[in-house]
Amino acid sequence: MSFAGRLGWRAHARGWVLVAMVAGSGLAPAAAHAHDAVSPPLCDELAAAAWPRTAADRRALLQRLESARETCKDHPAFLAVLGGNWLEDGNPEQALLWLERALMLNPALSAAQADYALALLALGDPTARNDLLLRWAQRSDIPPLVWLRLQRSGSGGPGQAGGEPSTNSRWAQIREIGLFAGHESNLDRSPRLTELTLTPPDGPVDLPLAQPIQPRPGTAAVADLSWQVAYSPRPGSLLQFGVIGTARSAPAHPETDWNHLQLAASAGQRWGGWRALLQGSVSRFGGRLSEPYRLQRWGVSLERSAFGCSHRLALESETRTQQQSAINDSRSGAALWSSTCPLPFDDRWAVGLALRTGYDDPRDTLRPGGAQRQNSLGLRVAGPLPHRWRADLTLRYTQVDDLEGYSPLLENNLKRITRPLQFGIELARPSRRSTAARR
Repeated sequence: MSFAGRLGWRAHARGWVLVAMVAGSGLAPAAAHAHDAVSPPLCDELAAAAWPRTAADRRALLQRLESARETCKDHPAFLAVLGGNWLEDGNPEQALLWLERALMLNPALSAAQADYALALLALGDPTARNDLLLRWAQRSDIPPLVWLRLQRSGSGGPGQAGGEPSTNSRWAQIREIGLFAGHESNLDRSPRLTELTLTPPDGPVDLPLAQPIQPRPGTAAVADLSWQVAYSPRPGSLLQFGVIGTARSAPAHPETDWNHLQLAASAGQRWGGWRALLQGSVSRFGGRLSEPYRLQRWGVSLERSAFGCSHRLALESETRTQQQSAINDSRSGAALWSSTCPLPFDDRWAVGLALRTGYDDPRDTLRPGGAQRQNSLGLRVAGPLPHRWRADLTLRYTQVDDLEGYSPLLENNLKRITRPLQFGIELARPSRRSTAARR
């Protein structure tokens, strides 16, 4: 398997630019064949050429394709076959140039979409492949060979990017290390507060804070290390296990540094058009500004594609245990609904909407603020850009309502309401070179 490194730059408003470096090996593409009635006969002939069976045949076909490239530069099926053969020849960078142009001319070419995703995967970006697997899971019009190639591309079998062939295609494994650096405008997600209003019986008193509370901006670096393994005992079933460690360092404000360690497992099963998933995880969070705590999370979800979109309904349960202040221990439950749909003008782009509603119940009735109602709304738009760039935009609004006030002496026992708004931009592009460490 591969041990891949990611280098990148992170900017606020939670904007990310990521350059990836991962191991890559030759990927066998899915052949792309289509017909353009107004194109030169030569282009139609080459676009419908039989797929090469040997490396020598492929080289010969590539020479013919390259010699006709200028003539057929506006023929999407020809460009798809040209890109697919370059991918088969172990040159995903060259393949991307022609596959991208083919999809610009005809975004509906399913085989070209698959080859484009496999080329990105070979260069270290699995996002497009994962998106296709999600979007095509319930479609019946995808050629079986294309679907099979896309599924096998990440299962440890032949053509897997970043790994060696496995003797058992039911197993898959990935190890990854990442490093991000940049600037954040609110390192500790702090509110703004300049004074407190005390409300004793003899009248309110405004008490200015000696040190007003306000967000702390600064540069920061985040490192993460993960190992994940998956096993499919039978078609339609998948078991997964993973270990993830993350830490952030802000040199100008080291008091905001934090770390996170998580063990997670899941079991998934597909029945026809339905997919069910059971998830569980145990996490530990720590930092200089926050008391360490442990978080246990369980979830069950049901997914289905309908009306051209993917829909998901989930139930979640969390148990939070503080290391020292047991008064802040709590249990919470939530329901989540989300839908992801391709954009009508370009199905390589997808838009997603998510709604979440939950309730947080303290174990100790004396916890300040008491129980909480938690609601959030999220929006996401993601898709490819020219020259192998990929964009991911997210917007999330959250509202947390305390059901009790803190004290009759503090703003007349006013109940706290927090309304954070988060906006994120991520731009990603695979690096020109691949690096790997194999075992």
